[in-house]
Amino acid sequence: MTCWPYRAGTADVEGLPPHVVSVNELDPLRDEGLAYHRLLLRSGVSSVGKVNLGLCHVGELLFRAALPDVYLAAVRDVSGFARSLG
Repeated sequence: MTCWPYRAGTADVEGLPPHVVSVNELDPLRDEGLAYHRLLLRSGVSSVGKVNLGLCHVGELLFRAALPDVYLAAVRDVSGFARSLG
């Protein structure tokens, strides 16, 4: 089995814990992230999907100084998800 989520099948992801899949609009990996999110949902895995408009690959982290609101929103999203797991 490969560790590349885009190549995973339903049986590979069934029973996984909840996910948050956040992709950036201008990221060349965006469609793979969206496909993985859809696979999780089809497999009965709780998953929240988010598309960050106007950002490139890891743009919310690379441009922390230029886009502090975007960076802080990413931190809030990850922290909120972690707290929601109990």
